[in-house]
Amino acid sequence: MGRKLQKLVVSPFPTQIHAISMIHEGRFQTLDQCLIREYRMSLQGISGQTSTDFCEGVRARMVDKDFAPKWDPPSLEYVSQDMVDRYFSPLSAFEPELDLPIKQREAFT
Repeated sequence: MGRKLQKLVVSPFPTQIHAISMIHEGRFQTLDQCLIREYRMSLQGISGQTSTDFCEGVRARMVDKDFAPKWDPPSLEYVSQDMVDRYFSPLSAFEPELDLPIKQREAFT
C-alpha cells in the first residue's frame, strides 16, 4: 500500500488500511457490486466477528475520550490476508444480503 493512502487515513486501525486498499479493486466493478461490497464490509466491521477495532475506536474517541485505542492486531504487519478477506466475505445467515432493484450495470473502464 502506498504512503499517500496511509497519510490520508487519520489514526487508522490496521485492518482498515488493508480494507481500504482492497476497495481500489472496485474501479473495475459495477456500481451494484461496489455497493454490495461496501454493505458487507460495513456489517462485518461493526459486528466484531472479524475485529473489535470499530468498537475500540468508538470507545477511545467517544466513550472514554482518551484517544488511545488499543488495536487488535496492534499494527499493520500483524494483519493477515485472511482477516481482510473476511471483511468482504458473504454475510452470515442472520444478515440479509443487499438486494438492489437493478442488478446489471456496466463496469467503468
